[in-house]
Amino acid sequence: MESLTVLALLAGLTSACRLPSLASLQWTPGGKPCFPGGPEFSLTHSRGFAACAVAPPGLNVGIDIEPADRARAASVALVAGDAERKAIDEGALSPTELWTAKEAVLKAAGAGLSDIRGVAVRNHGARYAGVHYGWRHFRPRNDLLLAVATRGLMPAVRIRWPSPASVFG
Repeated sequence: MESLTVLALLAGLTSACRLPSLASLQWTPGGKPCFPGGPEFSLTHSRGFAACAVAPPGLNVGIDIEPADRARAASVALVAGDAERKAIDEGALSPTELWTAKEAVLKAAGAGLSDIRGVAVRNHGARYAGVHYGWRHFRPRNDLLLAVATRGLMPAVRIRWPSPASVFG
């Protein structure tokens, strides 16, 4: 159901974002959905929540959503660098904040979760494969965390939370 929900969200953005028809969707060899020739978009879902991000032409985007208390420090420590573990220990980042930032960066890079150790997160920036990414967290609800990442500097982000009726008719 969550996979259908993110596709419904994407379909709902077709006219507002001037997207091609969903019939033209293709998948990269890594499994990422895309429109041939763009624009770039990213989909995410977790535990009954779903989100979709669409970027302006030429901008890579990645998005991840999780319940705010989803990730555990011990689990995230397995994929975190020393500075990231220190940030968690000092309370600068929660385990879920670190996880969602890393996953959003990977999605913006078009990489898979197997590369998560290669993402180095610091403040509102990250590096992956020698490339800088910007990221930000948003809280659509107190118990929900949304991370958005882009290659290069993070532009202004506009968020809309449609009602279920507007998504599913």
